[in-house]
Amino acid sequence: MNLDATTFALEILNFAVLLWLLRRFLFKPVQAALAARAQAQQQQRDTLDARQQALDDRARALAAQEAAQASQREAAREALTQEIATLRSQRLAALDEELRAEREKAQARLLREARARQEQADRQLQARAAGFVGHYLKRLASPALEAALVELFLADLAARAEALAPELSPLGRAPGAEPPTVSSAFPLPEALRARIGAGLAMVLGEGVSPRWTEDPALLAGLNVHLPGHQLETSLRRGVDAFNSLDLPLERTAGTPAHTGKEA
Repeated sequence: MNLDATTFALEILNFAVLLWLLRRFLFKPVQAALAARAQAQQQQRDTLDARQQALDDRARALAAQEAAQASQREAAREALTQEIATLRSQRLAALDEELRAEREKAQARLLREARARQEQADRQLQARAAGFVGHYLKRLASPALEAALVELFLADLAARAEALAPELSPLGRAPGAEPPTVSSAFPLPEALRARIGAGLAMVLGEGVSPRWTEDPALLAGLNVHLPGHQLETSLRRGVDAFNSLDLPLERTAGTPAHTGKEA
């Protein structure tokens, strides 16, 4: 085929028309579609970036919240530990106090039991001693020993006459007053009766006539009974001193001229 200028021009024109047609009906739509797709992709990327930012912010918020909760948990754990330690200390103190009180109760109980055993042992010892003393004094009891006790009675009565007279003299002189009763373990000779009557006259006044009786329970000695009063020097008082917890041991048999008011 021959290539002339007209053909060449027509070919150029055809190519230009083709380019115009392609540009108008193909390139622009494709370019618009590509631009729209790029814009959509950009929007999608922006959306994804926004979501990623939101997720990052959420993650940071969650991390901060987790840190705050961890701090709160740690604070709560420390507070609970402190409270447990305080309660433990209080409970231990209470247990120590209870143990101390129980120890004191146990010690008090042991002391009471020991005191009771000691008192029982003392009573048993006292009973044995009283039995021994009573038996021994019964064996010693005799008119001769009674006469010696009467001498002690008269000596003490004479020594205390001034002190006893103001208190006992009104009893002997009161109208209708009962005469004193003088008891002895053995029959008293008349001479001793006369001396005893004279001794009583020093504290009761003249004209008082005693009544004489015998009381074997005295073992040996005298007991002078007045209204509300009693004068005694006898072996029985030695046994009573051992039998009575209220009487000291030094108040033994033969304590002369014991004076006491009757209950």
